[in-house]
Amino acid sequence: MNKKVLTIITRLNVGGATKHVTWLSAGLNHIGWSGLLVCGLVEDDEDDMAKFATDHSLEVQYLKSLKRSIDFRNDFIAIRDIYKLLCRYKPSIVDTHMSKAGLVGRIAVMSYNLVHGDKIKTVHTFHGHTFHGYFSPIKEKIFLWIERFLARFGTDVIITISPQQQTEILDTYKVGCRSQHRQINLGIDISFANSLNKFTLRKELHITNDSKVFGIVGRIAEIKNHRLFIDSAREFRVRNPDSNVHFVIIGDGEKSYVDGLKQYASDIPSLIFAGNITNPSDFYGALDYLVLTSNNEGTPVSILEAFACGIPVVSTCVGGVIDLIGKNERGLLVAADSIQIADAYAQMLQTDHTVTTTRARQFVEEHYSVSGLVNKIDNLYHELVGEKL
Repeated sequence: MNKKVLTIITRLNVGGATKHVTWLSAGLNHIGWSGLLVCGLVEDDEDDMAKFATDHSLEVQYLKSLKRSIDFRNDFIAIRDIYKLLCRYKPSIVDTHMSKAGLVGRIAVMSYNLVHGDKIKTVHTFHGHTFHGYFSPIKEKIFLWIERFLARFGTDVIITISPQQQTEILDTYKVGCRSQHRQINLGIDISFANSLNKFTLRKELHITNDSKVFGIVGRIAEIKNHRLFIDSAREFRVRNPDSNVHFVIIGDGEKSYVDGLKQYASDIPSLIFAGNITNPSDFYGALDYLVLTSNNEGTPVSILEAFACGIPVVSTCVGGVIDLIGKNERGLLVAADSIQIADAYAQMLQTDHTVTTTRARQFVEEHYSVSGLVNKIDNLYHELVGEKL
């Protein structure tokens, strides 16, 4: 049986998708699948996680033509480059992650199968989607039409990473048919949560150990709505000027956008931009509460990691977050409103979170293990190539 897999991801930038693909690919390699990871280069306004992949002994093939932004010339070249890789590598499965990789990867496979009369199987994973919150309404409609076309003619299996996301992709946006869809949770390595460093980052940021810290973790981009986080911090400060509370933004993004946010937050002395920090034990160790203010999400790894660390979570009610938090059993869901979020901060400071964080830790351990993810994808791959376990 041909157990070669070509995995394509748009880029290995800082984020949950890179971690997911790395853990999955390494796990599959360990149980006998031969994998090649294909990706574009990280752009100038992003931070690179390529070392994370190479540290897991993955073979990585970089394509300069595979870019995040829309560029018809480069997109055509990327399709050609992937087609050549298919001819040389001859995988039985191509597994794509993120929108652009899903576009060029599946078109390349369709072309290869048409020319060679073969049937490379295709799997596409939605980590989020671009059907609202990213682009103009016209562009969103175009991207939705493209995804429907690819689902119908170029995809064997569509993976969504939460029940809520599957409902959106399948029922609301009508991408693919029910028989194509599989809902498979992310898998994350939570071993770091057993050795949190509670003092290093606080010392660097000049935050005393008796302060309470609300933090937002992840790349800084408009869809993540850091401006709402800043507004909520300002609202909380106006109401509680003497409270010993700090707000920390962990992550980075496009320089001009980040500089604009820093200027916007310049009147809040207790709000700190910490930049990118590579060691999760350091930044989760420094946090008392995790905040997420996104306009659109798949399954945010930051929430799962906070669950593993026993950190209470407050989040806007978007995408797969709803499945993670439940009916406030494992965190607190709020509207995308700075006043309501500031109210939530005050509520969280007065609440004993022991029961909630215990449930959250158990939830991650039971449903989001790397071994569970690898086993499910292994079964799926065997099914696609006609090999029963």
